[in-house]
This record gives sequence, C-alpha cells and structure tokens, in this order.
Amino acid sequence: MIVVDSNIVTARNLTSSLTSKAEQVEKKDPVWIVPVLWRYEFQNILATAIKAKQIKPEQALDIWDKVSKILVENECEPSASKVIDLVAQYGITAYDGQFIASALEMGIPCVTEDRELQEKFPGIAISMDGFLKPKPTYVVREVRERYRKKKA
Repeated sequence: MIVVDSNIVTARNLTSSLTSKAEQVEKKDPVWIVPVLWRYEFQNILATAIKAKQIKPEQALDIWDKVSKILVENECEPSASKVIDLVAQYGITAYDGQFIASALEMGIPCVTEDRELQEKFPGIAISMDGFLKPKPTYVVREVRERYRKKKA
C-alpha cells in the first residue's frame, strides 16, 4: 500500500514518458491510496489535456470513469491539523500537504516525482525510481570455525 500523488495517477493513465514507470509501480504495489483532493487535481489535468487538444472530452470521461472506479475505494482524508502543521513547518502547499499527511498518518511511503517533497520528506516522499529500486538483501551465513573464539 502506497500513497501516490496526482502526477503518478496521471502518468499511469495518460500516455507520457513516465507511463511505463508508473505501470511498474502499480505492478509492484497495486494498492494506491489517495486523498480526496486527487479528484479535483486529476479532473484539472484532464481539462488541461482537453484544452491542449491532446484528448477529446469523451476520452477524458472514459479515463475518469475507469480511474475513479478504482481509486474511490482507496480515498482517505488526512487530518486538517496535520496538513496545516506540515504547511507551517515545511512551507509546502496544502495540496502537497494532503498527500504527505496521508502517508505520514498511514505510515506508508508517498510516491511522487516532486523533487521538493522528496528533499523535504526523505524516506516518506520517494520517486518512482526509488520505489522500484530493489531493496538490499543480506545473507546470513553460519559461523565458520575460524570465526569462533578459541576456548581458553
């Protein structure tokens, strides 16, 4: 389970240079958590794509229907006090605060390509590359005779 910001949702659902990575993120962890704010941000992104003639209104509605059916099940509402604390302490927007507060309150990472958030919240806000990077593995070996202490 991970929090994803609206740009990751967009990369996954509108073809871009980041689509392949977003698909890999989804494959690694298909449970995406989003604050309710995602709806308005994603609708605005779709509106921008319509205005730029990248997609038609019918396509935007199809995309919206498909994505919202999935994500509505995983919406959360972070506490306003946590969002405001983050805004005051770190100088981020309340919009960004929604995603970070959600991750902090749930104890899970927030996958984002926003470098400012990655710098201000290391270990919480991580890039898609960081999320996809294999975690180091350690091999525990049986103690060999030469490593054992000599008996006195």
